[in-house]
Amino acid sequence: MLGMLLDLFNSWQLNFIGYLICAVVFNQFYKLSLREVKRDGAVTILLQAIAGLSVLMLAPLFPLNFPSEPRFYLLLAVACVFYALSDRLQTTTRKNLEVSTYSILNQLSYVFLIFIGIAFFGEAALLNKFIGAFLIIGGNALIFYKKGFQTDKYALLTVLARIIFSIAISIDIGISKQFNLPIYIMITLLLPAFFIMTVEKINPLYSIREMRDGNKLFLIITGLAWGTAIFFLLRAFQLGKVTVVGPLQGVLVLANVVAAYLFLRESDNLKRKIIAAALVIVGIYTITAF
Repeated sequence: MLGMLLDLFNSWQLNFIGYLICAVVFNQFYKLSLREVKRDGAVTILLQAIAGLSVLMLAPLFPLNFPSEPRFYLLLAVACVFYALSDRLQTTTRKNLEVSTYSILNQLSYVFLIFIGIAFFGEAALLNKFIGAFLIIGGNALIFYKKGFQTDKYALLTVLARIIFSIAISIDIGISKQFNLPIYIMITLLLPAFFIMTVEKINPLYSIREMRDGNKLFLIITGLAWGTAIFFLLRAFQLGKVTVVGPLQGVLVLANVVAAYLFLRESDNLKRKIIAAALVIVGIYTITAF
């Protein structure tokens, strides 16, 4: 049984399938779990704790690796500051936006990562990157075009959150390979939870109350899916080629639009959202596959 489990974790294809399933579940149940939330910060901490502690159970399946150079810990700590900001914003924005809309906006990270790579890491300003960025931006613009562009503050906050997330990823690039992977994921979830708790002065009892008064099943499923989705995606990237896994990741956009229609009855502007998702997928492919 253990051998079969290890084989699962050593195949990028199976890891990617696991990521798609967990990510779709995460997106749908995150929205459901926020319906009865009283304190956004407290529930963010709760979900981070569930995700971080649950993924830690996978730690014995991997070598107990830790980096010897202090700079890796410093970079990870700085990245976690930005992850804390991104995670905190996503709770409020997910609460107020449809899952399908949020999923499309979420892909703006690819655009921001392009410009960060060119501006700060000396990456080549290739034409395909700009074409892909244009397609992703076009897909996002399409969902807000109704006789003129209409947005709200939560869409703008989502854009801000993706900028912050992109900065965190840029700092964090390559660090996960230096650690035991489940322990690394736990740190990137629990340390941001601690930062949110400290800055917002949230008593841990508030998170316990959110669990007590909210839908326990939805909250637990969301937390479990969050941690495992991160694990499967990082594992897929570690085992597979970025030029293959990256474009395939775009499938999640369309999967979330369809799942939100089927399970959450998000039928408003469905055709527009499907076209927007298709543009985003083509944009991601254009960026990563050439």
